[in-house]
Amino acid sequence: MPGPTQPPWTPQHKTVPMDYVDGDTKDVLRGYHYELLAECRKHNIHRKSVTPYTSRFGYGFVIQNGEFHDTNHVTLWTKSGYYQRFPLKAGAAQYRTLMHLTKYSRLMEAIEDDYPLGSLTAELAATLAQILQLWATAKDDRNNSLDLRPVDEIVAARLNPFAKAWLDPIPQDDD
Repeated sequence: MPGPTQPPWTPQHKTVPMDYVDGDTKDVLRGYHYELLAECRKHNIHRKSVTPYTSRFGYGFVIQNGEFHDTNHVTLWTKSGYYQRFPLKAGAAQYRTLMHLTKYSRLMEAIEDDYPLGSLTAELAATLAQILQLWATAKDDRNNSLDLRPVDEIVAARLNPFAKAWLDPIPQDDD
């Protein structure tokens, strides 16, 4: 007779945006997927709790508790063997989704207008525009073998605030 099966489970966040976690995360257990699966078996945690994270320093995996379905908090497994709940910084949820590619294109064009051709900033913007175009093509292809979710998270977390600020500037009072 087969053993009990684990119930269906959906993590609270598909990818944990560690740069937007408010609080000290030094005790959060991070590691490779296989290491965290072993930790899950040891503590009888659902294997789907192992969730990718992204940060400005790179990416990896954490163990996330999906009990609380709140987009403003994330609950992560610590090195001490318990869950700790962290609030996400204001606006973190809106940066997790990519804007339409034309908004990024408008941002890149605005950078090209402001910086001379051949400058480092202009070249970085042109390179990023090409990367975004490759990303969009791979996303439209749907038959690629790459998981583009980490790219989505990184691009959205880094560029959305700048694109919004650049394209929708705050009106200045004319006194």
